[in-house]
Amino acid sequence: YLVGLSTLICGYLWFLYHNREVSYRAALNLTISRRQTKLYNARGFDLARWEALIDEGNALRREIKQVASEYDVEWDERADEKDEKVTQALKRDRDAKDKAGGGGGEGKKGKAGKKGGGEEEDD
Repeated sequence: YLVGLSTLICGYLWFLYHNREVSYRAALNLTISRRQTKLYNARGFDLARWEALIDEGNALRREIKQVASEYDVEWDERADEKDEKVTQALKRDRDAKDKAGGGGGEGKKGKAGKKGGGEEEDD
């Protein structure tokens, strides 16, 4: 009886100390975030830089949408990605960066890897 009660109290105090919600989901998210951080550090992934790039891409999208609305033009990013001229320009830019950066470590991710994995802005 006392072992079960003390385990319950210790668990509750642990959640209070870590300012987490007392639930299975909170404990799971805590362990996953620790593993994810370890993996990012092991692979040399800069999470702050990634988030800054996503924010920059979203700011550019907002700016393009604003300019398009000023000219009464409907801008569709997905339609532009399928355009042959845009595809060729992205390929030339990627090849130039690969040559200048010694490969860049990007491999053959294509447009999705270049644009941030298909992240869309939240409006």
